[in-house]
Amino acid sequence: MNINWHIKGKQFGNCNCNYGCPCQFNALPTDNYCHGMGAFLVEEGFFGKVDLKGVKSVFMAKWPGPIHEGKGQMQIILDSNSTEEQQSAMQSIMYGKETAPMATAFSMYVSTMETIHDPLIKNIQLEINLDSRICNLKAEEIISTSTKPISNPVTGEAHRAKIVLPKGLEFREAEMGSGSTKGKGAFETNFNETYAGIAILNLTHKGIPE
Repeated sequence: MNINWHIKGKQFGNCNCNYGCPCQFNALPTDNYCHGMGAFLVEEGFFGKVDLKGVKSVFMAKWPGPIHEGKGQMQIILDSNSTEEQQSAMQSIMYGKETAPMATAFSMYVSTMETIHDPLIKNIQLEINLDSRICNLKAEEIISTSTKPISNPVTGEAHRAKIVLPKGLEFREAEMGSGSTKGKGAFETNFNETYAGIAILNLTHKGIPE
């Protein structure tokens, strides 16, 4: 590693698994395969000398089986409102470059990929609210995702739950929500009211700071 980096902000993810996502507990995915996406809003950060404040990005991936069995494919979306230097920096981070081995979820995911499709440059509109569990993402015609609180099936009231992972690569604590995605980049990523995790984003080239 030659470049130090640190990003802070908010993130959320949506995948095909049921609420809670068995993968978070080292169990097999709900449907025995994994399709997922993640959206990232950097509120402050740097990559070497590049200021990353305000940068937005999206990660899309699919695996034919559980993630650890590999053979996945992925594609990222970089914000057209970012500079070329910021786009290059986020691409490096999301490709697991300038990162200690397996220190971030990005580097772990990349290690399971069979195909990495060319990145897309699109206008990314992104809102993330941890308290309300309401998030909205739109990257032109490529992907749109929304999250909301999980509803109690009896009362209809908002149900609140969290996952805590003391040694997690992606997050240490995440609010659970219900997410829906329609995506059509290099591959389709479509889910309806499935697992969503909304969390603080805090990553460095060495992983999540203790």
